[in-house]
Amino acid sequence: ATAFWVWGMILGIFVGPLQSASRSHLARVAPPHLQTQMFGLFAFSGKATAFAGPLLVGWVTAVTDSQRWGMSTILVFLVVGFLLMLTVPETEVRKDR
Repeated sequence: ATAFWVWGMILGIFVGPLQSASRSHLARVAPPHLQTQMFGLFAFSGKATAFAGPLLVGWVTAVTDSQRWGMSTILVFLVVGFLLMLTVPETEVRKDR
């Protein structure tokens, strides 16, 4: 139970600010003439994929009959997300702001 609370707090500290950080990053890299389209796609992609995590957790839990294995899929999402973030190029702040 202690490990659950410790890891939950760590995730809350680091994953919680991700939404605002991703929006500010998008505002930095989006060309001015495409900002509304990019923010629209950003919002749509979040809503369109929001089912993926719960669906995979439920499916793995049902197949393995183990909540531990089901919840471990969250680690897979975190690792894949981290690896994808390594491919994001660093950006400079645009001069037109």
